Amino acid sequence: MQNIKLGFFISLAGMLVPFLAKGQSTTMGDRAPSTVAEQSHSVHKQRMTRKQCLLFKKPNVKHTAQYEFYKRIEKVAKEKQRMLRKLAKPQYSDFTYFGHKNPPKKHLPYDMRYCKECGIRH
Repeated sequence: MQNIKLGFFISLAGMLVPFLAKGQSTTMGDRAPSTVAEQSHSVHKQRMTRKQCLLFKKPNVKHTAQYEFYKRIEKVAKEKQRMLRKLAKPQYSDFTYFGHKNPPKKHLPYDMRYCKECGIRH
């Protein structure tokens, strides 16, 4: 008799636990979360003193020899990068040139010569 009562209690608990768990997970329902009260005061910007302004003032170095030197160096570096990009491209995009400055002459099959430039007979 005790086994029957114990089994009945366990099965009843097994059925009620999912319902109770589901009810607990949705306690908020469709309610929106409480909104935070808006601040009534605005944040003021800190004022800088005259001494602080002088400390943070950037020196005017536009017309010094050192500035001109670095400006020239940057210009030369940009020009060099531009030239390297230009030289990286193939000399001719036309495949009939095979890397030659001028297109190779086409000879008859029995008169073809081995080319030192591209390693092809033409």
